[in-house]
Amino acid sequence: MRLWDCLLMLWVLSAGPALAGEPAERPESVTGQPEVLAGDLIEIEGRRFRLYAIDAPEPGQRCLLKKLYDCGEVARSALLDLTAGIPVTCAPLPAEGAEVARCEAAGYDLSEGMVYTGWALADRKMSEHYLPFQREAEARNHGLWRGRFVRPWDWRRGRRLPEETP
Repeated sequence: MRLWDCLLMLWVLSAGPALAGEPAERPESVTGQPEVLAGDLIEIEGRRFRLYAIDAPEPGQRCLLKKLYDCGEVARSALLDLTAGIPVTCAPLPAEGAEVARCEAAGYDLSEGMVYTGWALADRKMSEHYLPFQREAEARNHGLWRGRFVRPWDWRRGRRLPEETP
């Protein structure tokens, strides 16, 4: 087989699904006004997206700053502030699952914004990209770092602050 034939075969194999009318492997980006469901979860045009490489307190999760408060709701409010009146574009990451996406508001990375303000934690399992922003938020005592909290992944496993126990 000649080199040209090999190259043509590789191109046909790689473009096969598209040529056959099948959807491409990479989901399309979505842009629109988001509905903020949680500090790391938004919905645009009926599609839900979890923000890439972060984990925010869950709705109903309580944290302590002088008294217990719903830090899940405060994290949701922080994401509302970052997206207020601005169209958001989410680009799903197929390797991470259709639900995980890099989302931006006017070119601003929402995952970065949530970690920078202290209302979400970097998810090291996905990426260490946001760790410098987390360290900075912790050093400045921003957001969650002002008081005490249970990391969201531990909270989902049932861990609670001692003050929450009746």
